Amino acid sequence: MPDSRKQLRVLIADASSSVLRLLTEVLRGAGVEQVYAARGGRELVQHTIEFNPHVVITTSRLPELSGLDFTRRVRDGLASVPRDLPIIVMTNTATKAFLEAAMMSGVDEMLVRPFTGEAVLERIAAAMKRKREFVDSATYVGPCRRRRTREDYSGPMRRFMDPIDDMPGAPLWESETHRQAVRKCVQKISELMVGLSAGDRQKLREVFSAVKETESLADESRDQALGAAARSLGRYIVAIGAGGVIDEETVRTHIDAMHSLSLLSSAEYAERERMVEGLSRIVDKKLGRRVDAASVDRILR
Repeated sequence: MPDSRKQLRVLIADASSSVLRLLTEVLRGAGVEQVYAARGGRELVQHTIEFNPHVVITTSRLPELSGLDFTRRVRDGLASVPRDLPIIVMTNTATKAFLEAAMMSGVDEMLVRPFTGEAVLERIAAAMKRKREFVDSATYVGPCRRRRTREDYSGPMRRFMDPIDDMPGAPLWESETHRQAVRKCVQKISELMVGLSAGDRQKLREVFSAVKETESLADESRDQALGAAARSLGRYIVAIGAGGVIDEETVRTHIDAMHSLSLLSSAEYAERERMVEGLSRIVDKKLGRRVDAASVDRILR
């Protein structure tokens, strides 16, 4: 891990010159001076060996070698490249099947298009500063899919010295440990909403912080539906502001939805999506306009 962004070496790969230019501008703007680009799979492999990057950002559909195949090659051992090299994969199709395939290939983080520059930097930070333990087992090689331990698990899939991944291949957000964590976050939001009055800036900041905590938990577990629900509530809070009156029904609808999302499985994908779309429509109707969620920190600072 380099001491500063100036020393950070980032390799980006995409067949589109515009995407490479966008990523380069984002990284340069953040202070990253050593940015290398590849337009195909062969070039990606060569640059990875030659430049020894600290992190790789590649598209899933790269000519000659897909982003997931590249990840598998690195995890299996590619020349002198570290097997735990942080790899972020970009995609336009974040389907359940693709996300599962990406997870099992050993990808560290995902970037779903369209994405913001802030999202790029957040994924890099997640892959490098909050790096997961590297797992090398008979069924999976790559960063551990669990961020929370399950010391009580003793099933047949438990690995020696690795009590974390009790269900290899299963989405993290479907684990009971994760569901319990979500319910605690949602309960915290509900409790903070009690007695919230217009102009109570401190209390509103606490509510918003709890919402962001839920969003962060969703992002860690790749639960897109829960993350979207939390962002929808955050967008509403930001739009109302510290001096406005928060509509309890709108907040309660979001709280109930997030609780339901913690219970629904991936087999109920369509229902989860409909629930999130409904929340977005509620907020849009309530506000009568769309609000740039990127202004959150500025507004509540």
